Amino acid sequence: MTPDVTLAMAAWRPDGAWLREAVASALGQRGCTVEVVVVDDGSPDPVAGFLAGLVDPRLRVVRIEHGGTAAARNAGIAEAQGRLIRFLDADDVLDLESTARLAALIGQRDDVIAYGSTVVCDELLRPTATIASDLEGDVVVPCLLGRLRVRHVSMVFPRRVVERAGPWVGGFEISEDWDFVLRAVEHAVVRRDPATATYYRRHGRSRTGAADVEAGERDRARVIERYLERHPEHRGARLERAARAAADLDRASAYAAAGAAGTAVHRLARAAGSEPRAAASLAARLAAREVRRRAPWPSTPRRAGPET
Repeated sequence: MTPDVTLAMAAWRPDGAWLREAVASALGQRGCTVEVVVVDDGSPDPVAGFLAGLVDPRLRVVRIEHGGTAAARNAGIAEAQGRLIRFLDADDVLDLESTARLAALIGQRDDVIAYGSTVVCDELLRPTATIASDLEGDVVVPCLLGRLRVRHVSMVFPRRVVERAGPWVGGFEISEDWDFVLRAVEHAVVRRDPATATYYRRHGRSRTGAADVEAGERDRARVIERYLERHPEHRGARLERAARAAADLDRASAYAAAGAAGTAVHRLARAAGSEPRAAASLAARLAAREVRRRAPWPSTPRRAGPET
């Protein structure tokens, strides 16, 4: 039987326990029929070995030569049999009702993308924050400006939208999913489910160094440039200026957090040319944050006692 939804998971050198937990949550989806395609991106230890004890006709493991996450996701698309596709990571856990809820929002349409909220967790899946948005309809501009707060693992795409968006593109440090989602929403409207779709496990060393912020800046510039290549009518227009100012404001905050104050000020000044009020507001927030950071800890008051 053809599944309603293909859950395509890219995996490279996964943690075995986290992988099994992720796959179990995918196979455990209720309310719709699914298949789970795990693409082993040429891991030194084959991913199939971690899943040897998990026997389910809905699960397929496909091994490819190592080519990066984008290549693995494209291999998942090629293997997909469902009318709808959801992209998964090998260390996240899905809400068991989420795929059915998102699929119901799409219905039989092939021009609707559905999304839910993402709960950010630590390594033990203890919640620390929530990534959520309330945007619906045509979200191309908000997505380009970085205002669509949605993780790709909490989205379900019709196959037609995936095909029209084109393949995942590699070479990004952190913005590979943003590039794909932006291309996808150019061919569909979005609908929102306010409930949690995914428990996103954040682990490893935080990317806070100035060099990593610089890589993110290059990524944002590349996403914007790729959009302008698809839509040359916006080059030199208000939308391009707004997109580049939004990128500068985002990077100003990131550079400030990384301790690169001079670069942060430069990005603020550049953004002020197009977005003076937003730049002034961010400058005030960054200045207040710096004052708090530099403020000395209050001394502990001495407890009164008998005079000697």
